Amino acid sequence: MLDNITEKNLNNVIPEDYKNRYRAIMDSCSEYLVKHNGNKHWLCGTKILTEWKECLHSNPFESWNFPTEAIARESFNERNFNEEY
Repeated sequence: MLDNITEKNLNNVIPEDYKNRYRAIMDSCSEYLVKHNGNKHWLCGTKILTEWKECLHSNPFESWNFPTEAIARESFNERNFNEEY
C-alpha cells in the first residue's frame, strides 16, 4: 500500500532504522486509511503510523504505540471522524 509519494518520502527517512520500522508497519498493516486531506494512516497491531501530507520538516511520518491492540484500533477508528487527522 505504497504510492510513489509515500515511497519517495520513505526513501528520504533518516536514520535507516526508522525507515525499516515504518516499512514493516506498512507491509504488515491490518488496516489502511487515506483521508480526504491526503493524510495516510496504517494500523499494525498496537502501532499506528501516519504520513502527513503537509509537513514542515523532512520526515512526514509519525507513529504511536498503544498498550493493547483494542486501544490502537479505537484510536485508529477515531481518525476516520476527526478532521485534524
